[in-house]
Amino acid sequence: MGSTHDQDLSSIKGELWGGQGGRDWHYRPVNGIVEITIVYTDVIDSLHFKHAIGYGTNKSTENFGGHGGKKRTTILFDWPNEYLTEISGSTGTFNRDEVIGTLSFTTNRNNKYGPFGSVNDGKPFEFISKKNGAIVGFFGRQGNFIDALGVYYKGPPSPIVAKVNSALTMDKDDIPLDVGPWGGNKGKSWNGGRFQGRIIEIDVHVRNGVIRAIQYRYEIGSPLVVSSIKHGGEVADRASTTYRIILDKDNNSPEELVGISGFYGAFDANCCEYQVVQSISFYTNKGKYGPFGTEIGTFFNSPVCTNAKVVGFHGRSGEYLDAIGVHVQYLSSSTPEQPIIDGTEIVVCAKFASINAICFGLNYLNKYLHACVLGCLLCYFCVRQSFGNVH
Repeated sequence: MGSTHDQDLSSIKGELWGGQGGRDWHYRPVNGIVEITIVYTDVIDSLHFKHAIGYGTNKSTENFGGHGGKKRTTILFDWPNEYLTEISGSTGTFNRDEVIGTLSFTTNRNNKYGPFGSVNDGKPFEFISKKNGAIVGFFGRQGNFIDALGVYYKGPPSPIVAKVNSALTMDKDDIPLDVGPWGGNKGKSWNGGRFQGRIIEIDVHVRNGVIRAIQYRYEIGSPLVVSSIKHGGEVADRASTTYRIILDKDNNSPEELVGISGFYGAFDANCCEYQVVQSISFYTNKGKYGPFGTEIGTFFNSPVCTNAKVVGFHGRSGEYLDAIGVHVQYLSSSTPEQPIIDGTEIVVCAKFASINAICFGLNYLNKYLHACVLGCLLCYFCVRQSFGNVH
């Protein structure tokens, strides 16, 4: 086995181009590639890479290939805003061996580099990632030259709605009640509120490989279920796909949302200041849902502990979901937080709470039973009229 660097096992291995000589090598960085150095004369002699390992910190690899070559070119990428999307070239015969003769690179900003090398008497090759996909690593065979070359790439992936049986946990006693938001600064700010009920469903709308919108439903008193408004752009088109997460309603051990993670980055290569949520995953006390969208850009995650849960969302949105954050509630708190609710949702909860209070008083006095039943029916009617999304 040849050289191996890092292990991003979520990437997909592509086709291998070139000859059979040399030994295997693999380069699968967890974070983005920030630099490629190509050493060449007639053919590609060697490749050298750097990738990000933290904010402002990069890691270099060894040289893959030989030690010859009279020309050297270094390409710098503005990761995470810029990343590789295309590679092309041709194989060639040199000293009777089939090797990589020419090589070119293209990024999501349509910056083109190359061709490097000049021997192109072999087979041409090309890889173009799907929209919002990226080339995230390389593999091949190496000796005195780059004998063969292939790429590792990423999606847009097919979102996993089925639960992955591994919950994200992190024991922490100092989680703030409001975390985030993460993402861009465009769009309109929104706050969906912090509720005493349980989030039971989440709809994730994906378009062009990024998060178009989210909408969620919560229980505010069984069997009453209320939907939030949709945060993001319109989704009534064929280019959008909606994925619904349904949390386990087991009365003995209900499934609770405990955290989120994802990526945000530039949506449009020609307008790199326009940052949106590229990908999102949801963690519960029983497992994980996602990822939804494309895992490219800057990673984010909310801290998670075993005695807290997510009880709401906030963020920014316009045509897409620009940013997202969470509201957290401690499960061990003896004094519940007063709901912080926006817009029509506060009207619904106010009417619901007021009529329930009347019903409680009437029941306590054991009088006017029929009036209480009527009040509860009026409560349900008020909720339907004020919110329009009760199931």
